[in-house]
Amino acid sequence: MDKSILNTIRALRRKTERSEQKRFVVEGVKGIGELVESSIAVERMYYVSTMEYAVPYSHRHLAEQISEKEMGRISQMNTAPGLLAVAPIPQYTPEIVVQAVKESPLEYGLVGYRLNDPGNLGTLIRTTDWFGFGGIFITEGTVDPWNSKTVQASMGSIFRVPILEVSFDFLNQLSGHYHLEMQGKPYHEIQWEKGWIWVGSESRGLEGARVPSTSEAVHIPRIGEAESLNAGVAAAIICSEVARVNSGK
Repeated sequence: MDKSILNTIRALRRKTERSEQKRFVVEGVKGIGELVESSIAVERMYYVSTMEYAVPYSHRHLAEQISEKEMGRISQMNTAPGLLAVAPIPQYTPEIVVQAVKESPLEYGLVGYRLNDPGNLGTLIRTTDWFGFGGIFITEGTVDPWNSKTVQASMGSIFRVPILEVSFDFLNQLSGHYHLEMQGKPYHEIQWEKGWIWVGSESRGLEGARVPSTSEAVHIPRIGEAESLNAGVAAAIICSEVARVNSGK
């Protein structure tokens, strides 16, 4: 492997480099399998000799065998799975995400506020995909959705669900808002209409967020003694309720 190419791929560990190159890395059989089936074009694929069997036949012309040492240097995982692809980051616009929500089965989208855990954001993306929500907007301070841990946690859903960072000014132009907070109305009492559901971090919730004044506060009733729910779990509960309510419409 050419040293300059190796260093360029290795640099994609950093958000600034991903933003500049407009590329990201996918690793492992599951992730690459999902990528190949998506609308995102694979730029290049790398594999070690023991993983040649896992290279999709349709993409063998893009694949290059490299050494275990080289794979270890470009991998973004603690233990390199031996199969890695580089792909362009989808260039969404706010309008594309809004349209995707309007065309989705339930016509709902999520707003993630300052979610700094990659696993939580990946779960949020996966949950959005599972329940047929159309897209996700995130705010400044949220972890980069195209980092390797988020991509891995999404289990391929990030290749199908449009996600984009936008400003509060833009979000406030949208209609139909709900936000999760402890003092809200129990979720089973909400008259759910199509729109946007805001989810904050487990530690600070939506503290400091410019949630639209028309947004309805939603609460997940607690029966036990747990102090809080993480963002991924909270979003899954609410998405499930929204799907249940709207399934008969």
